[in-house]
Amino acid sequence: MDDLVIRRARSDELGAVADLRWRWSVDEAGVRPVTDPVGYRDATVAFWAAHPSSHRCFVAEHDGEIVGMAWIAYTDRPPTPNDLGRFSADVQSVYVVPELRGESAGSRLLAALIDDARGHGCQYVRVHSSARAVPLYARSGFAVDETYRVLRL
Repeated sequence: MDDLVIRRARSDELGAVADLRWRWSVDEAGVRPVTDPVGYRDATVAFWAAHPSSHRCFVAEHDGEIVGMAWIAYTDRPPTPNDLGRFSADVQSVYVVPELRGESAGSRLLAALIDDARGHGCQYVRVHSSARAVPLYARSGFAVDETYRVLRL
């Protein structure tokens, strides 16, 4: 898709980003919201404002409309004797509207996150994926790491 633009989100686009997440979670997955769409938009804007150095949002734009989004969260890690400035990143909330899936938007959003992580000097990037998205991450080089464990609370 030649007219798809992938870039960092601007603050005035956070409402559109929130709308995508609402669509994904509430409309498509049936999650029961704790607020209404306006409250969710406000929460997303507040989150963005509260985390300017640790979280970045990228968007996919097609014909002037935000049709995809992806977040990356950066974590400072304690120094080790051989590395005093360790960083890692987590891919979060990658979503593309259903009508444009399979058109490279997800892959291009993910590539933008990976490039950003490289620019940050990250040692690795993690993702917790839905089963449906596993092929996307595999194509981008993500692999199962047997040293990574999750405790769900």
